[in-house]
Amino acid sequence: MNGYHSSRRPYTFSILFALMMFLTFSGTTQSQVVGKGYNNSLIYKIQSDTNTVYLLGSIHILAEEYYPLTRAFSYSYYNSQKVIFEIDPEILFSLTPNKNVENYHYLQNGNTLEKVLHPKTLKLLKKRVAQMGLDFEPINKLKPWAVNKIIGRSPLSTNDFRPDLGIEYYFFRLAKDAGKPTGGLETIEDQLDIDDKLPLKMQDKILRETLTVSNSEESEKKFLHLVKNWHQGNFSELEHIIQEQKAKNLTYHNSLLTNRNKRWIPQIENFLLEDKNVLVIIGAAHLVGDDGLVTLLTEKGHTLERVSYAIP
Repeated sequence: MNGYHSSRRPYTFSILFALMMFLTFSGTTQSQVVGKGYNNSLIYKIQSDTNTVYLLGSIHILAEEYYPLTRAFSYSYYNSQKVIFEIDPEILFSLTPNKNVENYHYLQNGNTLEKVLHPKTLKLLKKRVAQMGLDFEPINKLKPWAVNKIIGRSPLSTNDFRPDLGIEYYFFRLAKDAGKPTGGLETIEDQLDIDDKLPLKMQDKILRETLTVSNSEESEKKFLHLVKNWHQGNFSELEHIIQEQKAKNLTYHNSLLTNRNKRWIPQIENFLLEDKNVLVIIGAAHLVGDDGLVTLLTEKGHTLERVSYAIP
């Protein structure tokens, strides 16, 4: 196991939320789901007249059995002179409390969950909080989306999959130790706004769905299926998974993926004007679909080539 994951790093409340933001399914497991027969990671490259930009589709949490990573990851990293993440990792992984970010999580004007949640959602939530052995009073002050992030990563589940084993933290440590410059496509506030700007009724609906399926066998199977297909580089199956989620909640899908993908295109195109290679690490869900980065960049006239693990 690489030394970068020799110990578990503590995370602030806000950082954990940001790391979890883009996992379509929640849940953890101790079962090994390392794919066999593919080992073709979700990494693409775009070549310009001056440089190469790599797009690496990541999973924000992983387990130790996924390391060492396949050759395509090493090739893309060591052939790049700068590494860009969704959020600047110097900020994302900072242990310095950010009061502005923390304030995002709390209801305003004296509101509480007991006042804003549907009675069915509130009943399910209180039952889950009791099962987790937590005091409901502090949670009562949080916004529904913030509670959803906690419940979705319930300590009732096992903890083989962790943020400190995720792709972002792994490459951040490599880049920091090597002195490679890093940066972000957006801010923590941008990511928090995805959920924070949802109407309360939609936040309630999403929380109730989480309370209904979280920690269930079905949820765990979905999570394993997602990670396995990421590890295998199975683009078409991941696309199918994301399209199913899109059909269930188009509004949230557009906020979570479509709109952000479109905002990132100009930045990626600017990277192509630089004279040094750039590695851009984003959640794998951003690559797939008719509104994914692969399609959007192709429509803009760019040629994307899959980076195979067999590249010398």
